[in-house]
Parts: sequence; C-alpha cells; structure tokens
Amino acid sequence: MMTDHEPEVTAQEPNPIMHLVAPITAIGATMVVRKVLNAAYESRTGNQAPDPRDSRVGFGRALVWAVVTAATAAAVETAVYRMMNRTTH
Repeated sequence: MMTDHEPEVTAQEPNPIMHLVAPITAIGATMVVRKVLNAAYESRTGNQAPDPRDSRVGFGRALVWAVVTAATAAAVETAVYRMMNRTTH
C-alpha cells in the first residue's frame, strides 16, 4: 500500500538504441581492458599472461587468471551498461 510520502516508481523503457550500441560498446571496452590486463601482467612479471587453454600452464595459475579477467570483464560490462543506460534516458 502506498502512502502520500512514498514516490511513485514508474518503469522506464530503455532507449532502443541502447540495445544496439551498449553491447558493442561493452565488447569493445572488454577487449581493451583484457589487452591492458595482459600488458600489465607481462610488464610486471616479464612473462606473458597465462592462457587458460594451454595445458602447460598450471591449473591454479590458469584458474586465478581466468577469475581475474572474468571479474574485470564483468565489472567493465556492468559499468558500460550503467553509463549507456544513464545517457540514453
């Protein structure tokens, strides 16, 4: 039950352009961030970043790198979608 003090929340339909531009922007941003992460890893360690598909890379090392890159990609995607949603309303 709504009282006089509660604001009415209305659902806003996202801009249709966002459905086209946001995923492309998110993919591009994620690709850039992954390249930056790989370059930072190489700069810091002197070795190339672990490739999780390479069987010569230890499981733990591959898993940690996969978690780091996946979490970073998810954060970037979330940020891009939030910014795109904010700018298209």
